[in-house]
This record gives sequence, structure tokens and C-alpha cells, in this order.
Amino acid sequence: FDAGLFAQSLMLAANAHGLGTVPQGFLTDYSLEVKQFLGIPDSKRLVLGISIGYPDMENVINTYRTTRVETEKILQWVE
Repeated sequence: FDAGLFAQSLMLAANAHGLGTVPQGFLTDYSLEVKQFLGIPDSKRLVLGISIGYPDMENVINTYRTTRVETEKILQWVE
């Protein structure tokens, strides 16, 4: 839970500075290899990676938009 809050805050802060982010949860599947490559000690646990960089909005992959369900169809406000 703490890692998720940290990741969200980091990604929001990066976005505020014009940077794009992509959470890389799959890195935990290769934690031994990643830790060896980055020199992270065995006493530390890899829980999430985040790619950070300047987005290329001209690239076709960054223009793709999925369809979304209307908020009213999936959310109910209770007072």
C-alpha cells in the first residue's frame, strides 16, 4: 500500500513537470536479474519500477485512445 501511494505521488509530480511515466510491475518477475544489473543488494526487495521520460506526443502510440464507459454507469455516489 505504501509503495502504491509513493508511486502515485511520484508519477503525479513527474507529470506536473512535463514528464511521462509508466509503472512497470513486470520488473518484479525478474527481480533477481534487475537487482544484479542495478547493483541492488539482496537485503532490498523490488516491488515496482517506473519508467520516467519526456513523452513524444507525435508518436502514434501516444495518440491512441481507448473507449471509456460513462462514469454514471460504473459509479454510484452515496450521501
